[in-house]
Amino acid sequence: MKYEFSELVDISLLQNLMEGLYLASNISSGIHDKDGNILVAVGWREICLKYHRVNCETELLCKQCDQYLKKYLKEHHNNCEPYICYTCANGLIDAAAPIIIDGEHLATIFQGQFFFEEPNIERFRRQARRYAFNEEEYIKALAEVPIYSKAKLDSIIHFFLQLAGMLAEMGVAKLRLIESKETALQESAERLKTIIDNTPNVAIQSYDENSKILFFNKASETMFGYVSEEVVGKNLDQLFSDKEVANKFLELSKAAHETGKPSEAVEWTFTNINGIEKCVYSILIPIHLPKGKKELICMDMDITEKKHFEKEINRLERLNLVGEMAAGIGHEVRNPMTTVRGFLQILGNKNYNQQDKEYFILMIQELDRANSIITEFLSLAKNKAIALEMKNLNSVISILNPLIEANVFLSDQELKLDLGEIPELLLDEKEIRQLILNLAQNGIEAMSRGGCLTIRTYNKGDKVVLEVQDEGDGISPELVDKIGTPFFSSKDNGTGLGLAVCYSIASRHNAQISFASDSGGTIFTISFKIGHPLNGAISKNLSLLCL
Repeated sequence: MKYEFSELVDISLLQNLMEGLYLASNISSGIHDKDGNILVAVGWREICLKYHRVNCETELLCKQCDQYLKKYLKEHHNNCEPYICYTCANGLIDAAAPIIIDGEHLATIFQGQFFFEEPNIERFRRQARRYAFNEEEYIKALAEVPIYSKAKLDSIIHFFLQLAGMLAEMGVAKLRLIESKETALQESAERLKTIIDNTPNVAIQSYDENSKILFFNKASETMFGYVSEEVVGKNLDQLFSDKEVANKFLELSKAAHETGKPSEAVEWTFTNINGIEKCVYSILIPIHLPKGKKELICMDMDITEKKHFEKEINRLERLNLVGEMAAGIGHEVRNPMTTVRGFLQILGNKNYNQQDKEYFILMIQELDRANSIITEFLSLAKNKAIALEMKNLNSVISILNPLIEANVFLSDQELKLDLGEIPELLLDEKEIRQLILNLAQNGIEAMSRGGCLTIRTYNKGDKVVLEVQDEGDGISPELVDKIGTPFFSSKDNGTGLGLAVCYSIASRHNAQISFASDSGGTIFTISFKIGHPLNGAISKNLSLLCL
């Protein structure tokens, strides 16, 4: 073939696309032509740019890696694997894949640097000392190097090869000016559309200069709740029910058009057409087309789950901290309280007047209340020993039913049980009783007379689900993030430990707690994994220490 890769592909377009993909997914890449000239370079890791490519000795090792890959692909591109991996002498892994057009090796796509497993930190510390790098800064740069599974690397290389190969094929079709030029271009465009349309986890849209939607991939349909046919040809502000959010996005689009450069990655939140709140990480990339036409490519990554997990991790860390404090000081506080209570009982039995005796009774009651708070406090300890046995949640609920019914009756409310067919789980019955009673009591206290408390169980995939639903006024939005925080309570006489204890119990059973709340009430959902190792044991009365 007489053409060079740079003649077949719009390099600036390819650079922009790869920059956008890097900003959205942190996947670095590079493309060299067959002579080794760098055509595209995106997201090179700081450990190479700042250290390995600067130091004379380590740079030589980098060049040896480059030369090896170049030589290997030149000699074996016709019969080698789709790509090869090479661990350079500096300890990082690079992957290289030949871009083959019409049987010829026109360019090479590089992916790196990365690891397949956690690196040996000590090896890199020794390396830092050997080459007089700032050791801590060097290790910090090392931490930025991603770890890929073989399957993920396969998908990354496959995507880049398809993208680069498809663009090159488009160039071949154009330069050859064959009779089927328009058909070939259309086929290539369809392939590109298919690749982009089926790109998982990245919602991609394109807009013209008037903010009219031109393209809307499947991930966008999932994110926004619309199908492509509903929105293509319409203004992008119709994607958002909140006009303030729509105006903000229009301003970002206008700025990207005016500067002609990719926007900075923006994190923002919106509610889609289905009423689901989404937290999104977005990048806008302007594209200049022939005849002065301009388009804007928007790439969105849904980070809603990531944000949820971050909140969950923070909440668990707070619980663990309180639990550690509980384990450390709980018994030391209880012992002197027991002594004080004993002496108060002795003194209270002496011949005092009635008012003094009432004082003694009140003091003992307050000590008992403090002791119950400490008991709950100790329940937060993550290393609390639990006794597990195979139990059915429905049986536990049935045992508690008379007690819950009595509390409901006293509050002039109704109790409804909706218990489905569920398998047995490995549970600590005492702890599960406490969890159910805490949630039920919260529901009862949240409702006025005539309200209905519903307790239900059912199977959902590989989980057994327990739900406790009330018909109260719901949880105020400003309090949602505080739910489950130790010592936080919206009740006048609450200790703020009830829900925190529930979260700790769930954690010790490898279960997840979530809740949904509005003005019509609140539903607390606890999901137990059927297939979790804790629930795969057969032997009963197993006592273990949850770490």
